[in-house]
Amino acid sequence: MSCVCLVSYSILINGSPYGDITPMRGLRQGDLLSLYLFLLCAEMLTQKLNQQEDKGHIKGIAISNNGPRVSHLLFADDSLFFCQANFCKMETLSRVLTFYDNLSGQQVNVAKSSIIFGLRVFESNR
Repeated sequence: MSCVCLVSYSILINGSPYGDITPMRGLRQGDLLSLYLFLLCAEMLTQKLNQQEDKGHIKGIAISNNGPRVSHLLFADDSLFFCQANFCKMETLSRVLTFYDNLSGQQVNVAKSSIIFGLRVFESNR
C-alpha cells in the first residue's frame, strides 16, 4: 500500500495552506486503482453467483416475461441479491458470500443488511 499513500493533502485556514496530511490507510477517493480493485472483486463475485445460477442452486428474478433473470446488482458500496425464499437458496447465497469474504476480506455488515420478501411469499417461508 505504500505506493498508493504517496499523496498528501493540506487544508486552507483563512485562505492559507496549513499542514501536510498523508493518508495512512485505505485507498484515496478518485484513485483509479480503487475502481479496478472493485471491478476485480465484483467480477469474482459475479462469476461465483453465475456458477450457482447455472447449476440451478440460485434463481434470480425475471424483470419481464421474456427478459433475463437478475440474481444480483453490485454498486460501489451496496449490493442487492435476489433469490427464491427458501432455505436451500438462502444457504447457497450464504455460502457464496462466505467464499467471497474468505478471498477478498470484504464482509457483509449484518447491522446494515436486511432481507425483503415479496408480497406472495408465505409467512412460513420467511
